[in-house]
Order: sequence, then C-alpha cells, then structure tokens
Amino acid sequence: MKTRITQLFGIEYPIIQGAMQWLSKPRLAAAVSNAGGLGTINMTTYETPEAFQEDIRLLKSLTRKPFCVNLSLLPDTKPDGPIKGFLEAIVEEKVHIVETAGSSPKPFMDTLKGAGCLVMHKIPDSRFAHTAEDVGCDAVCIVGYEGGGHPGMAGVGSIVQWPLATERCSIPVVGAGGICDGRTMYAALAMGLDGVMVGTRFLMASETDIGPHLRKFIIESRETDTVLTQMSIRNALRSIKTKGAMDIIEFEKTHPTFDELYPMIRGAVTRAAYEKDDPQAAQIAMGQVLGRIHDVKPAAQIIKEMMRELYDMHQRVTGMLEPSPYRFYE
Repeated sequence: MKTRITQLFGIEYPIIQGAMQWLSKPRLAAAVSNAGGLGTINMTTYETPEAFQEDIRLLKSLTRKPFCVNLSLLPDTKPDGPIKGFLEAIVEEKVHIVETAGSSPKPFMDTLKGAGCLVMHKIPDSRFAHTAEDVGCDAVCIVGYEGGGHPGMAGVGSIVQWPLATERCSIPVVGAGGICDGRTMYAALAMGLDGVMVGTRFLMASETDIGPHLRKFIIESRETDTVLTQMSIRNALRSIKTKGAMDIIEFEKTHPTFDELYPMIRGAVTRAAYEKDDPQAAQIAMGQVLGRIHDVKPAAQIIKEMMRELYDMHQRVTGMLEPSPYRFYE
C-alpha cells in the first residue's frame, strides 16, 4: 500500500501505534513495526534518560523495521531542561522518526532535524496544522474529540477535524480518534488522510502489558463509558469511566488549584493501577471506540484484519458506484 505516510516513514501500511504512557513499550512497538505498521514508545514512561535509551536499544534489537519515539512537550519544557537527556538519547541512538505532542516543537526542531529525524507533531485542533508545517514538521497527526488521552478542548469530532486539517496544511496528515478496524481506516483515507493512529485497539493487543481485570473491564464497556477529566485545568483527558476518574471529576467541581489536583492526576497513580491490575483506581486514558473492541489479539493479527477489511470496504463502495452520469468540462 502506498500513501505519503508509508513513503515518508518507509513502512508497509499507514498504521501508527499510539503513544500510550506506561504501555507503549518495546515489545508492543516491535510487534507493530514487524507487522508493517509504525510502533512507538513514549518518553513519559521513563523516569530517566538512561532508562529511555536502554529501551530504545531493546526496541532496535527486536525489529529492523522503522519505529517512532514520542516526546511530550509541556508549555514550560525547555531544550536545556530535563528533556535534554532524552533528546541526547534520540540523537545518540540515531532514532529516525519522532512524534512530538503538546506545545510547539519549534524550540526542538534544530536538534531533531540536525540529527536527521523526521518529525510528526500531534495536534488537538486543525487550526494548528499550518503551524506544525511552518515550524518544519514533516507530518501532522490530528486527534478527534472521541480519541483517548488528550483530545484538546475544541470539542470537535474526527469526521470534521480530519478533513479540515488536510485543508489547512500541505504536509501528510494522520488521523487519530475512533480508529480500530478496516472500516474506520477506510473512512479516514476517504477523508483525505495519509494514515491513521491507533491507540485503544492496540491497548488490547496481547503484547500490551495490562492485566486480566482491566482487559475484562474494557471488553464489557460501551462507547458511552468514557469521561473527560482535567477539564478545570483545560487539559482534557478522555478516560474510561472508573471510580478514580469520577473522583477527579467530583473534586474538580470544588475548583481546586493545579497543585491540589495533581496528586490525583499524576501518572504514577495510573501506573500503580496498571501494576495492581485495578481498573477502578485511576483515570485510564481510552477512546470512545472501546465500545467496538471485544477481544484481545496479537498486534500482527489486528493489522492483518484491518488491512483485509480495508480492501473489503473498498470493494463494497466500488460496487455501489455506477458509471458517472456527470461530465466535467473546462
């Protein structure tokens, strides 16, 4: 299959695995890359640059295919701050593809481009697509409001955000939010996208390190079983509806400061919930598409089935089209 994303990243299929904190580790990323997609590991999973670099090396030992690393950029992230060691690890390990998310990657572009990296910036609003292009990004990923994790505050779904992003920049556009199979992938490509990013479906891959209680909880959940936390600090996070998430929402009604809210929303709380296999203990990022996920499969099988269904959908739509009655003239 050939799109601008497959050509840019050197991958077989335009399917990118989302960067899920604590879960996007080498075993999952390698499985996705080896199956023809683009696997990703997440910087925020690692407490030190040394641990991050160690897992980059592990990932390189598990696949010879292209892979990606995610850098999360907060508004106060500076190139010479704590992120410096993570950037140095990317340069030293000659990582070829980097996804940035959060604040503008502009302060980091000289370092990344100087190291030969291709940079894809993730945005929650199509209005920022041209900005990503202007600062030198090679691609952009636009997240619809139904997506898990941080879908932004715009409140606009994928079917509107995706084509708007393609209209607002000329670089390749990847869509996230609601993708889990060949049908949704076909719809994304039909809207002008060059690829898709898949998070929640790969969360339920057999290579993802989560326990049986959380897997069962997800399988039994519906598309209506997600909530948005952190709205009070304008950092919306879509989570599966758990006691931990609802406790956060209730506390936000008291108008807490960030410092008061932080102990409930910090990543270590979610990590502990994963480690204890207690789905109720924290906010756990997940998209509305969880209502369409009913099983656990190897990443390679997920990708194979997506591609098979994609072609099935193409044949279905093609079969509906009769010869055009319209004639176009200059």
